[in-house]
Amino acid sequence: MILVKLRVQESSRQEILSVIEIFRGKVVDVTRDSMVIELTGNQDKLSAFLDLVSGFEILELARTGITGLTRGSSDVTYFE
Repeated sequence: MILVKLRVQESSRQEILSVIEIFRGKVVDVTRDSMVIELTGNQDKLSAFLDLVSGFEILELARTGITGLTRGSSDVTYFE
């Protein structure tokens, strides 16, 4: 998963929205001059997205490693 904040002017906002849609990303915040995008996927997908948005200024970037949870509730352990 990545969260990336890009500097995006109003004139180029539609261009970045098209890229986000192709990668099934989610816009989580918008201001006059920036957007925060959430994107999940394998390392290749995330790298490809970052390559496509490299023409925009990346203001902040947070990237996680592999994460996951098991399905169902039979293996749940509660911590107190």
